[in-house]
Amino acid sequence: MTSSLYVTFRAGALEAALPQAAVAEILPVPELVAAPGAPRVLAGFVNLGGEAVAALALDRLLESEGGEPAPALYRHLIRLRPLAGAPSVTLLVDRVTDAAAHAPDTQAVEEADSLGGCIAETALIDGRLTPVLSPEHLLLAEEKARLDEFARRAQERLAAWESEPA
Repeated sequence: MTSSLYVTFRAGALEAALPQAAVAEILPVPELVAAPGAPRVLAGFVNLGGEAVAALALDRLLESEGGEPAPALYRHLIRLRPLAGAPSVTLLVDRVTDAAAHAPDTQAVEEADSLGGCIAETALIDGRLTPVLSPEHLLLAEEKARLDEFARRAQERLAAWESEPA
């Protein structure tokens, strides 16, 4: 087994991790701007340096809602490193619990054994077997196409506000 670093988090009833190499940054949750007609999983968009970046509610996406969500003060956005040809995405989670968790033992998960291959492996982190998500497989092709369209429209709205004379 290989040794790797992970970002661990809670999202609803789910405790999981992402490979640290897939994470661009961890942000406090700013005000999210809702997208008209968006599915429940799209929590909104955040303006990051003039770019409208989608915030996906990970607990809703993975159907792991459970209990009361963490107060907004404690929630985080995990900004993923952009994938080729895809818009920037952040994942809304209840709380990032560690940004450099070390896992000495990992076990690959067959794509057929997880929904759409969204779990790449399991890792022994702090004595617990933790699912490690694959950013490439979090969304289906159809979901990526719809997200692209929502992101395009959000960027147009943002650009219109920035270009309007005062």
